[in-house]
Amino acid sequence: MSKKQITGQAMGHNGIINYEVDVQDNKIEDLKILKHSETSGIFNQVIDKLKQNIITEQSFNVDTISGATVMTQALLKSADKAVTDAGVDVQPVPKKKAPKTQNLRTDVLIIGGGEAGLVAGCRALTMGQKVILVEKNGYLGGATILNGSNVVGTGSDVAAQIFDNNHDTPEMLAQDVARESLETNYPALTDLMVHNIGPAIDFISKFADLHYQKAQTQTPEHSINRQIELPSASSYEFIQKVSKAFAAAGGQIMLDTRVEKLMLDTRVEKLMLDTRVEKLMLDNDKKLRGVIAAQKDQTVNIKARSVVLAAGGHGANQKMRGTESEGIDYYGPMTSTGDAYQFNGDLDLQTHDLGWYKLYPHGVEVEPGVAKLTTYASKQATDMGAIYVNSKGDRIVNESNVYTTFRNAILKQADKVAYLVMDERTWKKVYDLLILHDFTPEEIKSFFENKGKRPVFVKGSLESAAEQAGIVVDELVQTVKNYQGYVQDGHDHDFGRDPKYLHQFEGETFYIFEQRDRFATTLGGYSVDADNLQLVTTKNAPVANYFGAGEIIGGANGHDSMPSMMNTWGISSGYVAGAAASENAQRQATAGDDEANIVAIVGTNASKSYNRKLLYAMKELFETQVNFEICEIKDLPLFNEDDMDREPASVKALAAKIEAADGVVFGVPEYDHSIPAALKSAIEWLSCAEHPFKDKPVMIVGTSLGIQGTVRAQMNLRQILDSPGVDAKVMPGNEFMLPQAGNKFDENDHLNDDGSEHFLKQCFGHFLEGLELASKKTVTN
Repeated sequence: MSKKQITGQAMGHNGIINYEVDVQDNKIEDLKILKHSETSGIFNQVIDKLKQNIITEQSFNVDTISGATVMTQALLKSADKAVTDAGVDVQPVPKKKAPKTQNLRTDVLIIGGGEAGLVAGCRALTMGQKVILVEKNGYLGGATILNGSNVVGTGSDVAAQIFDNNHDTPEMLAQDVARESLETNYPALTDLMVHNIGPAIDFISKFADLHYQKAQTQTPEHSINRQIELPSASSYEFIQKVSKAFAAAGGQIMLDTRVEKLMLDTRVEKLMLDTRVEKLMLDNDKKLRGVIAAQKDQTVNIKARSVVLAAGGHGANQKMRGTESEGIDYYGPMTSTGDAYQFNGDLDLQTHDLGWYKLYPHGVEVEPGVAKLTTYASKQATDMGAIYVNSKGDRIVNESNVYTTFRNAILKQADKVAYLVMDERTWKKVYDLLILHDFTPEEIKSFFENKGKRPVFVKGSLESAAEQAGIVVDELVQTVKNYQGYVQDGHDHDFGRDPKYLHQFEGETFYIFEQRDRFATTLGGYSVDADNLQLVTTKNAPVANYFGAGEIIGGANGHDSMPSMMNTWGISSGYVAGAAASENAQRQATAGDDEANIVAIVGTNASKSYNRKLLYAMKELFETQVNFEICEIKDLPLFNEDDMDREPASVKALAAKIEAADGVVFGVPEYDHSIPAALKSAIEWLSCAEHPFKDKPVMIVGTSLGIQGTVRAQMNLRQILDSPGVDAKVMPGNEFMLPQAGNKFDENDHLNDDGSEHFLKQCFGHFLEGLELASKKTVTN
């Protein structure tokens, strides 16, 4: 028995990842991460999934994780080399061939696995709906995963206990939102947010066993102490606990599942040559039917009675950002690329204020154009007396004012950069908060060592620190001297800073680090009906079955969201959208779905049949447009008139399905110029003991190895179906015969002949037209 522990290093997105691969008898037993600098909320989810794939497949040649491609690819490549160099010969486990297409059904479908999507899904589950959540990344959290967990609890029992009934009201919160956004907020959406955040916090706290407490930072934008957070202060705790509770309650989460382009129902575009492209599914009244999504090598068709769009914003999409964002660093997820604006393209949805961004003044540029937030650390610094200066060495702002004042002051600087100056006493507190919120000791150390490079982190005497940071030395020395005098006087002569935040600098060592405006979230997006968050078109027409939540539905907080209010909008909007989608799904279930139900009968009892393959190919092509159920006859006994009084249960079951169907498709082989005996026997059962075919629309298809494609068998079947006792209505003009079957299916049993597929679509489109005509005639009669 040979056991090895192989260590190595990989370059992740944020720095070095130290790992260990445990191998025993040339078999991978474990992958352990010893040290890393990645964003924990993302990394913890990604590494578990990656490790599972490696161990299951006994290979490092596994798929990378969407949303963390750079990191996972580097880790896989490095570990593969380390194991090979150690002389270990791991034998991969053969991969199971996955079906090319997966067809699913649900009551409520959630697009997006961030805060809003998860809350919407949890709400729908508690209202009795079956819920599927799809997320394009290989992890959950969206933009939320990079933020703190701070939120307001206005109107909740949770907040009432934390703040001992501080008399906060939704109306007070709405007034704060309007004031801080300079009245740019959409009042109807603001009202929805402030009146639902209380019930939403109570709901999700109970559902996911969340224990909120008073937030460490109570920002001055809020007129009353109302901000709460989880014990870890991290949104990862929220995502982890809520997703676990969602799955435990029966919700299905599908990661690495990207919704693609728009697709119209065949009732709108019957003759589309390519109906297999990945799209949303609509009918002719713009009713959303579900989505077609892409996984690695698989298409996933998901039909749903209601869909909630919680796909996040477009901050990482440079093409969607205008000149208003120039010079402002981005610190959100690089996967916030506005995909929804692509797959919703054919819907003509109404948008608004796409150039609104939530700007924060507390950012450190860790790579060109990309920042990390320092909000908590920066606020702590100013509470302890730190000052903001520009490159000239002049103070630029009242350091204890609201964040919007900081933001605007930094934007006014020629280089759009400010510098936070503090003493060593303050730096120790700031350092601890930087470590708590997404920085690592090694990272901060490297900032100080990389002198003359961004980001600026320096320490030393005031003169030395100023010179290292590129700040005018004499001016900064004078500024600090003036400030020390203001502290002694108890009055800030420059900006009127509150005396309780005026503190003397202690000691001779100073720390200076940069501050840049940065944003992670967009504040504009799709327009909705403020009553139920239903998406609307440019003509203000609601799109049936389609609801929105979270960042992609902007307006509630105006052009500048107060601290804690993005989480507030995500949770409250998810709560409302989940309920609206559930109620809509329940109404549909009660009324009955209006989608055509097709029963397809395999016309042979043979275990291997090209006609069975043909029907399954049809199911893949048309499942997005109709309910397509394939039924076998191989379990039906041979017809015997003596058994009429003892009709087999299998016959009754098949007859019931045919009776309930809107139409029937036969896949018929040809034996000796006619249909197989097994199919003739089945029809005899269904025309003697039962009569489910009477006036039932029927389409006949067939394929054979020869060049005639079951032409005689189809003629024979038409005669039988037209006989008394059967009385089916074989629709004219729908004869589909596929010759040379051996060459017409690929290794996954899909049609590989474009001409045949096109003709099949035409025939099936005509068949559906016939069903609609038959249905209208029945209603008229």
